[in-house]
Amino acid sequence: MTSTKFSRSMKLFEIASEYVVGGVHSNFRYREPHPIYFSRARGSRLWDADGNEYIDCVINMGACILGHGHPRVVDAVKAALDDGLTVGLEPEISAEVSRMLSRMVPSAESVRFSNTGTEAVIHAIHIARGFTGRYKIAKLEGGYNGWYDYVSVSSHPPLDKAGPPDEPVPVPSSAGLARDVVDSTVIIPFNNIEATEKIISKHRDDLAAVIVEPVMFNVGCVLPKKGYLEGLRKLTEEYGIVLIFDEVITGFRSAPGGAQEYFGITPDMSVFGKAIANGFALSAVVGKREIMETIHPSRGKVAYAGTYNSNYISLAAARVVLEELRDGKIQKYLHDAGARLAKEFSELADEIGIKARLQHFAGKFQVYFTDGEVVDYRSAVNCDAKKYGVFYESMLGSGIFMLPSHTIHHGVTAAHTREDIDAILSAMRNALKEVKKRFPN
Repeated sequence: MTSTKFSRSMKLFEIASEYVVGGVHSNFRYREPHPIYFSRARGSRLWDADGNEYIDCVINMGACILGHGHPRVVDAVKAALDDGLTVGLEPEISAEVSRMLSRMVPSAESVRFSNTGTEAVIHAIHIARGFTGRYKIAKLEGGYNGWYDYVSVSSHPPLDKAGPPDEPVPVPSSAGLARDVVDSTVIIPFNNIEATEKIISKHRDDLAAVIVEPVMFNVGCVLPKKGYLEGLRKLTEEYGIVLIFDEVITGFRSAPGGAQEYFGITPDMSVFGKAIANGFALSAVVGKREIMETIHPSRGKVAYAGTYNSNYISLAAARVVLEELRDGKIQKYLHDAGARLAKEFSELADEIGIKARLQHFAGKFQVYFTDGEVVDYRSAVNCDAKKYGVFYESMLGSGIFMLPSHTIHHGVTAAHTREDIDAILSAMRNALKEVKKRFPN
């Protein structure tokens, strides 16, 4: 980044830093020498405080599946605002949206709304513990399931502390966590069902739940190998462990019913967020009725409450989103767009003579500088971060907004046109050439 192009962001950073730790309200937005501050967004585009325009490949971390400021969503929210109903009461619309969600998602016999993905994960874990009477949770090495203490473990563990690949050890992802998180959290390796089976079998009497992203987006874009999700389903059923799919990002992108519909694996519970309301604050916990009954107001034993739960504004947005997504046409468009990006990126890498690959799923993607397939957290981390840094800076300079981490996800939306994809690929060509220039060998 140059000081000329981002002079307004630099000034805003100076002002914000006087009042805000690091100048941002989420550590993820921080970057050197300063964050970029944004002023508006529409469709597939972003504009920063300096007036620079970008094709957005971050898309609110996957939340804006229809694109920024989708007209139908905006109109629905405006109408809801006119009704004056905000929070604290159960809105009429909640019954309708709950029914829509239940009819779309295979695991959604019962539905409860909350506000963020992390909240949904917290509730799902409480429910699983209450239902099973067990305490431990198993999660993926490198998996991100929010900032709750009992999943803030081994999200990005240093490899020198992570233990053997087939028996990873829990590593706290932050200071300030509860003291028992390491003893209460079991770490399993993605795409290694043999190792996963041994670990789960060892802890089977104490495990309340196994929570996984069906596709690992926290490390970019890593798809499950054939048999991995099926193996997890079989294991958890055998041992009476609640299988939770974290579909906060995968939800609705690959199929109307989410990744569980796409892969044909129905978990016991699922959590949804982000795309469910196209960027408005809404999440959902869904699951088998007998499990969800643990939060019944009069006969359940697990608490579930929240002033902003099922707020009218977010549900008005969600109703439109689910209407737009339920016929599967947008999902097909996203799959096709991702396939095109992967195919043409591979051709560009071969043409330029650089070892790089673009892995994709349902319009989400990540670029890895490696000559092998990325199949789990460790293979993602071991990709060349320096080459990716050069690639990222070139893409940003070409007006394509991406993120500086080499283990994070990007994507396109229903609002990205063929011309947008053309522009992204053109920028990728230039970026790969720049990487080759900087790293000729």
